[in-house]
Amino acid sequence: MYGVGGIIFILGMILVLKSCSLDLKRRHHRIWLFILFLGFAWYVVIHSTVSLAALGYESASAVIILLFLFIMAFLYLVVTSMNRQES
Repeated sequence: MYGVGGIIFILGMILVLKSCSLDLKRRHHRIWLFILFLGFAWYVVIHSTVSLAALGYESASAVIILLFLFIMAFLYLVVTSMNRQES
């Protein structure tokens, strides 16, 4: 199910980029593109950890959540530092 959703999401992103609806030269548009990809990743991680927990892999679910939270914090720091340099 996530594979089909991922394919539809990627096709939608390609359609948006090809139709020039999203101008990557504009800072606001780059932020929203980042939010869309991060939101999709968050959705996949949350649902996969719940599925793993239901199968009895509670420790693996906790590790995945913690790892993803650290990655999100790192990406937040990188993006905010890049935005400060642009201003």
